[in-house]
Amino acid sequence: MKPHYRLFSISLCVFALLFISVACKNQVEKEPVSAEEDPMGAIEDMLDETKALAKEEAAQVDEETLKRLESLRQEHFAEGTVGEKLYQAIDAGKDLSIEVFLFKTLNFQVDKADVLPAMQVELQQLAKILKAFPRFKIEIGAHTEGAGDPILNLTLSQDRASAVVDFLSKMGIAKSRMKATGYGDEFPVADVEMMEGRMANERVELTFLKK
Repeated sequence: MKPHYRLFSISLCVFALLFISVACKNQVEKEPVSAEEDPMGAIEDMLDETKALAKEEAAQVDEETLKRLESLRQEHFAEGTVGEKLYQAIDAGKDLSIEVFLFKTLNFQVDKADVLPAMQVELQQLAKILKAFPRFKIEIGAHTEGAGDPILNLTLSQDRASAVVDFLSKMGIAKSRMKATGYGDEFPVADVEMMEGRMANERVELTFLKK
């Protein structure tokens, strides 16, 4: 090969390597764009970050958990129930110790603590999850609306929490894994002066006990 052809070939290779290097660098060191500069680019960046976070969370779900979730795949958890919320939280690899799961159907009659038929499906589905994950230890916390005598409210809420634990126990969940706590009207989440507020305050929640 003639010297000038050889020099041309070497120059071409060097140019190609430089082009590839710059392209890779630009791809790796891509700076996030602002919504003002490039609205579509900003949205794409947000989607990429969301996908990355979702992938990271999914990676935190170990193989044993995935197997236990698999046993629940065919279970139809009604929308908004504790079963659905808990299943999704486990599947997403969330830290259950900081989550609060609000029951959807545990609406007790006035001044009563009886578990009604309309409440049983949600509790039965919860029991299935607890059976699939025998290491779970939970607290059932009951709250009253915020009106009336505080002492009576505290007693009523304790009776309601205990009734839920008793029902789950009959479903085969050991009482040693559960704690019933009545909070009375100590922790309202809405205005007690409004009917809607009192209805929101009267609730039953599930949280996880610290190991």
